[in-house]
Amino acid sequence: MNRYAPELALVAGGLLGTVFGGFVLFSVGEFYSAVIVCVLFGYPFAAYAIYNDDEPTTVLPPRAVTGVAGLAGVGVVLDVLRLSSTTLGSLLFGFLLALVVFLPVAAYATQYGTPPTWLSPRLVERTGTLLAVGLLAAGIASGASTAGSISALLVFLAATLFVARSTGVSRRRRSVVPVAGLLTAAGLLAVGVVRSGSLDPWVTAALAAAFGPLLYIVLATSAQT
Repeated sequence: MNRYAPELALVAGGLLGTVFGGFVLFSVGEFYSAVIVCVLFGYPFAAYAIYNDDEPTTVLPPRAVTGVAGLAGVGVVLDVLRLSSTTLGSLLFGFLLALVVFLPVAAYATQYGTPPTWLSPRLVERTGTLLAVGLLAAGIASGASTAGSISALLVFLAATLFVARSTGVSRRRRSVVPVAGLLTAAGLLAVGVVRSGSLDPWVTAALAAAFGPLLYIVLATSAQT
């Protein structure tokens, strides 16, 4: 394989993302749509370059690209709120899109970089779990249960897989975490049945609560083998 292939892939992805993202930005006037288009065109080429490059950090410094992705994610949320009514549902939708922009880059930085010393596994796990719970609750309360539940699932998986990479997955966690997720799902369904109104938001949140821990165990254990 040509030794310049990874760099050429990055250039091709960057050009495609810039061209099509710029077209969306200037024709529609939506920054968040332009960023998503850039991501859809650019990230596959970046993934190819990272996979085929022996030292991808020389071209893509983990902390630098994470900072850029974080700023882009913030811009996406702000633009969604600018273009729509400032509601909790709009915020959840913008946050979900921001996760699509940020999490792949954060995964790359975790794999190839060194996390900051203050970013301890315990802090990440607690913060991620609490944020996931808050997103589930916000989705139910706002009527945007799909965006809230998907966001909660992604945040929970990102936090727990980060911890699993550092500390591994003990046998006790393999049994306790899925059971906790199933109990949470059952509790959400019970509340939804007791309360009057549509059951759909509660079912969506329950599915995220049930499948999040199961996916975490599957992905974490497969990465260890």
